[in-house]
Amino acid sequence: MTRTIPVNGKFSPRQRAVYDAVLRVKDQASAMLTPGVIIQDYHKEVGLIMQSELVGLGLIDQTDIKNQAPDWPAYKKYFMHGTSHHLGLDVHDVGTMHFSIQAGMVFYRGARDYIPAEGFGVRLENDIVIQENGYFDLMGNNPSLRRRRLRS
Repeated sequence: MTRTIPVNGKFSPRQRAVYDAVLRVKDQASAMLTPGVIIQDYHKEVGLIMQSELVGLGLIDQTDIKNQAPDWPAYKKYFMHGTSHHLGLDVHDVGTMHFSIQAGMVFYRGARDYIPAEGFGVRLENDIVIQENGYFDLMGNNPSLRRRRLRS
């Protein structure tokens, strides 16, 4: 589990905006991890959600999207990693990204933005078990910034 918290106990308005955007991506991505989904398709969809959030944050614009390379979307400037991977005996366990997700699989899932020019980033990550109808959050009983309001 990874959580970003403000070092001084209080987010700036900009940090709060980025945190909330990353949280929205994480929440939407979580709902998409279901049996039958191909993880490569999932990554593409989550990338589009992140793209929309980055436009809303003013980090990329429609010109960036129009001019993006097919193999390196504009959102990758701030969201360069995938959003989920297999977990098991290793943090990046053996698993294919081309077969469908099955109930019982364990995944890391999260979202993050790194904004070097602004000197900060936000990471929100949990580990989950895929179930027939949704997922079980292995971190669900841990104190979470999702459950308590951080001061802005």
